[in-house]
Amino acid sequence: MNTKIGLVVNDTTNFDKLTKHFSENKSKYNLKFNCKNGKECQTLLSQNKYDVDIIIIEAVLPYINGTDIAREIYFSGKYLDSPGIILISSLQQYDVFLEDMDMNRVSFLLKPLDLNYIDKEIIRIQRNKLLTIPCSERKMLKGVAEDTSFYEIKKSKYKNTEKLVTNILNDFGITQKYKGSVYIKDAILLNIFEGEKYDFQMKAIILQIAKYYNRPSVSIFSLISKTMKFIKLDSSQYNQLFFAECYSGKKLTPKQFIFTISEFVRLEVN
Repeated sequence: MNTKIGLVVNDTTNFDKLTKHFSENKSKYNLKFNCKNGKECQTLLSQNKYDVDIIIIEAVLPYINGTDIAREIYFSGKYLDSPGIILISSLQQYDVFLEDMDMNRVSFLLKPLDLNYIDKEIIRIQRNKLLTIPCSERKMLKGVAEDTSFYEIKKSKYKNTEKLVTNILNDFGITQKYKGSVYIKDAILLNIFEGEKYDFQMKAIILQIAKYYNRPSVSIFSLISKTMKFIKLDSSQYNQLFFAECYSGKKLTPKQFIFTISEFVRLEVN
């Protein structure tokens, strides 16, 4: 089944480039609507006139910015099947508008646009949307099964280990309400299972996570560092096991926290 696309781009060059690309690939895509301003897009969506899988939208648009529409689509829950969002801009700073969204369902792309990369992001978002609904209701998309990613590795390989890491983080006060919690968990899991591949280097692990979520590595590390401020060492049942003596009275760095938990979990699961 082809992917239903909604296109909202004011930049004439990119508008023509994308409409041509989707029109030439009708076996993969169904361009349900295209428009050049935020007001028209909002009207179409609010009327539930079009059911789309992915909205590709420019960050800055006439009348209503794409960033505002993207957040309305994501958080309101009133649109059909919560379409995935690809936000495009010539400025990296607009990435901040997606910070509190699930990066499995959204993407940020910088201009100039790479059509091959857009294809990959559409597949990634569609695949991750499928993984959040019951198997009986999934609509298998052409190309989804052909692609592999860190997400599949994590889901198939980590399984119970991921649950253990989540429980430990929750015990330390690092819950899903903090934006950086998912990145801390992924860094721990990558270090446990793929650490040798990355020579146990924090920078290399962060780069891999950034690549998967299509976020700047600086942004990933910044969110991890901000989330670290909410760690409650003294209240955790695990504190006495491996933090009390090593880090008593010291400021814990992201690397120390992630690598220490990784080692503890590695011993637990082996």
